[in-house]
Amino acid sequence: MLNDCFFQAATAICRKRAKVLGRPVPLHNMCLHCPNARRSAVHLPRLTTARNQAVSVLDLPKKDREALPRLQVIALTDYATELDELIQSITTDDGTEGTGAA
Repeated sequence: MLNDCFFQAATAICRKRAKVLGRPVPLHNMCLHCPNARRSAVHLPRLTTARNQAVSVLDLPKKDREALPRLQVIALTDYATELDELIQSITTDDGTEGTGAA
């Protein structure tokens, strides 16, 4: 869990998918931007782990990284950037600067 969800149907981003599937289906990136999602210092270890996992793939040796589909590299780069921003906002808001992304 990278956040806590305080589900409100009127503002939940996952509700858009409910029309297609008949029920809310959260997606990682949807929750990162949803107004119902809340994150705090409690979530930092998991956010940092998720960010580090994405970066570890991006930090593969060049020949291994080039074997990945181009769109996957773009998606991982964007995901790591989003997580960096979330981590930074938590560390700044909570006064725990220095914790989080390196």
